[in-house]
Amino acid sequence: MSRTASWANVQEYETKQSVGEPTQLAVRETGVANIGPCHWVFKKTCPDINVRFYLYTGTHPDTPEELALGEEGNLTGSSFNPAHPTKIIIHGFASDTNLVHLVKIRTGYLSTGPHNIVAVDWSHYSKGPWFCYPVSVANIPHTGQCVAQLIEALRVAGSEDIHLVGFSLGAHVPAFTANYMRPYQIPRITGLDPAMPLFASRSKDSKLDAGDALFVDVVHTNAFIQGKFERCGHVDFYMNGGVSQPGCYSDGDYLECNHHRAPAYFAESITTRRGFWGWRCDGFFWYLLGMCPPRYPPLLMGAHTDNSIRGYYIVETSSQSPYALGKWTGPDVKLVAEIP
Repeated sequence: MSRTASWANVQEYETKQSVGEPTQLAVRETGVANIGPCHWVFKKTCPDINVRFYLYTGTHPDTPEELALGEEGNLTGSSFNPAHPTKIIIHGFASDTNLVHLVKIRTGYLSTGPHNIVAVDWSHYSKGPWFCYPVSVANIPHTGQCVAQLIEALRVAGSEDIHLVGFSLGAHVPAFTANYMRPYQIPRITGLDPAMPLFASRSKDSKLDAGDALFVDVVHTNAFIQGKFERCGHVDFYMNGGVSQPGCYSDGDYLECNHHRAPAYFAESITTRRGFWGWRCDGFFWYLLGMCPPRYPPLLMGAHTDNSIRGYYIVETSSQSPYALGKWTGPDVKLVAEIP
């Protein structure tokens, strides 16, 4: 296997990004500063016991194997199979690997055939409460560094089909992973409602964008509020316009409902026979003004998206699960129950 990037690339990039140690803070020997309940990592060294990787496969679909990297690495002794597609799932702020819709993504892929599913647990560095959010944002580059080390180990083992799926704040982690691994390009990154707070004015190197992988697809469900409105990928799907989702007004937590629909839709897209079919639109305001009706050709959103498509797409859904409406069959936008 040709390896255009090495761990030396990661170390070189980290040297460029290094910052000084904090003062007047309670600092642990682990290189983590405790700012109240928040944890800021400033000694950015991987492997890191606070960034953990849990492998799920057909052999271990429910009870994961924790992957150890570095000199004590156990990748080759695990059930990881480089011949199978690898999905790396990254949770967001104040969350962990057990978020219900991320679990559904994992189980959905495993139900379709052999996969390596790696759940990234960086919950120690992304923990709440809300005022820890800026600290969690500051920890993203380091988390991306450790994910880069993971991918390098996977590549050394022979893996080529690598796909990162990040939700909310976790959708920006692959941007830094990509920075650490250049000139190697990650095959695919999926951003599920990438977080907007503190990312609106950042440079492309510091947030998810189309330059981070050979193919970047993005699902927007809570734009302008918790999620980003601007385009972030080669193709961006604005679900029901991308701001609010049907059925969420009656939910007990309107904002969380909208935001969490992104992983819910993606999880369903893995196994649905109806499919989430969208149409190209010139922009959000055209859609708002009713000037962006469904048009041919319909294109599929989600796990099975065509990686050659580009642009801004609208996808409409049902207000409750199952959310997929199906494929159009004619100018009257009649929908069918199954993908032909």
